Amino acid sequence: MTNVLEIKDLSIDLIKNKERLHIVNNLNLTIMKKQKYGIVGESGSGKSLTSLSILNLLPEGIEVGNGHILLNNDTNLVNVSKKDMRHIRGNEISMIFQEPMTALDPLFTIEHQVSEVLKFHGETSKKEMHNKMMTLFEQVGFARPKQILKSYPHQLSGGMRQRVMIAMALICKPKLLIADEPTTALDVTIQAQILDLMNELTEYYDTSILLITHDLGVIAETCERVAVMYAGTVVEEASVKDLFDHPAHPYTKGLLSSVKSLGDRTKKLYAIPGNVPSPVELKDAGCRFASRCPFVMDICREKEPELFSVQDRHYSKCWLHDMEEGSTYEYATTDSESS
Repeated sequence: MTNVLEIKDLSIDLIKNKERLHIVNNLNLTIMKKQKYGIVGESGSGKSLTSLSILNLLPEGIEVGNGHILLNNDTNLVNVSKKDMRHIRGNEISMIFQEPMTALDPLFTIEHQVSEVLKFHGETSKKEMHNKMMTLFEQVGFARPKQILKSYPHQLSGGMRQRVMIAMALICKPKLLIADEPTTALDVTIQAQILDLMNELTEYYDTSILLITHDLGVIAETCERVAVMYAGTVVEEASVKDLFDHPAHPYTKGLLSSVKSLGDRTKKLYAIPGNVPSPVELKDAGCRFASRCPFVMDICREKEPELFSVQDRHYSKCWLHDMEEGSTYEYATTDSESS
């Protein structure tokens, strides 16, 4: 399969008092054509910054330090000019942001805002633009697309606004759709509808998905392959099936244990102790999860682990996998009975 996006040895740095703090460190991932790829982790793990770096939208004071972001195996997005990047955004790569109400301008109709995307990327005929919008709005599930186009954002529900954002993101048929927590503000029923819609439309348009989320359930529903991020580094990467059936990293095991303990009254609700360290607290040496890991060893505090291969195309960044073959470990805390 063809690579749509390849990130190689990427670091994203916070510039503070003329010093560089690595927020995201040595990130590597590859998204193939038509693939649905997920990045999951707690808040503060660097997921959203990774997605913003792809589109050169990092906030002031944060910048790419090292590495490459290759589009279609040839264009390095790190070095692309602002002018060229404006044409890549929306045309080659589109993004759905977390909150559709803040992403849409309250002063203009939906039709005006979607038509601006088409005008910028070369569409000129009003009739062609209108027909294209009508067709796509029917595809995203609007029974009365003409009425929706004439509406203002505040006249639509959260689910309807998110459908508008999906239509706007796909209207130029991009090769990659980045969805940053696309269902966070929606209720469970609408969440499922939006995820199904994204799957259907990206299949129809042969578009790859990079899904950013903290919700493992969303990953299970949507993605084929997943990277687990912690404190700015990928600690595990695998197919979704392998990750859920055979989690390898202690952090991944902790995330899954917390989810599995939610609906079981015979078990205490499990939570990984401590918090994700801030960029100021991060150390260059050692494993970034060491302070919260129940299996921490001396080497974990002294030397950063490499990404070990635990099975075919399944990788885990943990020194436990450098032990003798056959070593196993479990989160015994998940079996604690509630009092």
